[in-house]
Amino acid sequence: MTYPPGGQPPQEPQYPQQPEEPTSYPPPPGDPQGGYPPGPPARAQPSRKSKIGLIVGLLAVVLLALGGAVVLGAVLTAQGKGPLASDDKRIEVAIHDFYDTLESEGFRAAAAKACAADRAEFDALPEEQKQEFESATVAVNIDKIEDVAIDGAVATAHILGTLTLEVPGQAPDTDTSTTEHLKKEDGKWKVCSASSPKN
Repeated sequence: MTYPPGGQPPQEPQYPQQPEEPTSYPPPPGDPQGGYPPGPPARAQPSRKSKIGLIVGLLAVVLLALGGAVVLGAVLTAQGKGPLASDDKRIEVAIHDFYDTLESEGFRAAAAKACAADRAEFDALPEEQKQEFESATVAVNIDKIEDVAIDGAVATAHILGTLTLEVPGQAPDTDTSTTEHLKKEDGKWKVCSASSPKN
């Protein structure tokens, strides 16, 4: 390849050059970004106060839960239903439950809450006698349960109050006190007249 005199390759015609446009304008005064495009928002560091508040809040929730469990346990125990309830209290609950059921639902339902021997005795009754029991009405008002005596899996308790049995065609029969016999089956106290000495 040959070059024109002067030994330089011919130059292409030069066009007047435009001044370069600025890529950004100077930042306004006080702009911390210095004119750069904004990046992702910075995460604020949690203040020490918010951490303490969170810890205090969590601690309060835990204390409330524990307090609720203690109150629930105390209420159930006082009612004779909790795991810490005494046998005396559980016996009282069993007696109330049996007689409340007898009054509101009748002999068949009450027999279902009694010990196995009483349930078997009720189930063995002729249907005619069961119907006679079902037609009877019972009114129960227990004033006091006292003198609970426990001997292993059997117990007695003296009941003060009124129990009135009304059978159609007969005069009402009212008792003002009785000694109830109970038996512990499957960890639960149940009314059990079959374990009384008269049977």
